[in-house]
Amino acid sequence: MTANINKQLIENISIILKKSLSADATLADLREKKQASFEAIFKKDAGFDCSENTFQPYVEEVADDLLKWQQNQDQALLIALVKKIEQLFTVLGNFEQSHAQ
Repeated sequence: MTANINKQLIENISIILKKSLSADATLADLREKKQASFEAIFKKDAGFDCSENTFQPYVEEVADDLLKWQQNQDQALLIALVKKIEQLFTVLGNFEQSHAQ
């Protein structure tokens, strides 16, 4: 069971990483055009420790959380990790839809 969870988490984070690289490139382009002036991707109460205006730091935080979970298998950490992954998928998906080129 744990191996399956670990595999699925890694697959999801890999997908998020790829999507985030594309989204961050789009954000950089939008900033050059003065069309993206927000301070953070997520609000402070979203459950993330970081507060950045690109996706990459959030992906790094999720990857760090995965490493912590792999070491201790803590269920509370797993739940928080899955919620962060879900939020990233949702926001990245919405971003892709609204900025499809």
